[in-house]
Amino acid sequence: MGRRHNRQLFSLFVLVTLFFLIGSFLIVERNVKPVLMTIAEAKARILAIQTINSTINKGIVASVSYQDLINIHKDVEGKIALIQPNTVEISRLAATASALVQEQLEALESEQVYIPTGQILGSVLLANVGPRIRVSIVPLGTVRVNLISNFEDAGINQTLHQLFLEIEADIQVVIPLARTITSVSTSVPLIHTVIIGKVPQHYWQLYRPDGG
Repeated sequence: MGRRHNRQLFSLFVLVTLFFLIGSFLIVERNVKPVLMTIAEAKARILAIQTINSTINKGIVASVSYQDLINIHKDVEGKIALIQPNTVEISRLAATASALVQEQLEALESEQVYIPTGQILGSVLLANVGPRIRVSIVPLGTVRVNLISNFEDAGINQTLHQLFLEIEADIQVVIPLARTITSVSTSVPLIHTVIIGKVPQHYWQLYRPDGG
């Protein structure tokens, strides 16, 4: 009778302990998981944007000039009549930039980001302490590239014309037992020049490589 009673007490203890562990796990997961995912998304976006900027600066910026992309037409008096984009060259540039960025983002699948547990718990002193949780980045779909034009007054009878490449991409952030999709966007300075002379009101026929 005593042994049976002891076995029942032991079974009850195991059952209570099991329920306690499961309950604790669910509470911790509910409270920690959103924080973990927020940190993972932030780290993934930073890494993706750094990759995009580095790719454009190394693979595109150094190989393009203002004259490649923009044609300035003047009238018989030498005044600026039209500033026109070279749509063929811009389309080629956008396609090249998109392919390069896509390739580099896909390479991130083999590069893992790790988050210390202490950082998830919000501790300053223990930010780099504890087991590290792996974060994976998976690019989704096609990278979107647009050319952005900006004119600014640069002094008397001078206008600064700047061109930027706006890069957008969707990435999937994966952590143990969870995943989410987030968008990243960054504008990279491409080229600029100072235009001497009065720029007409209807100076720019904006061209978006994506057809927008």
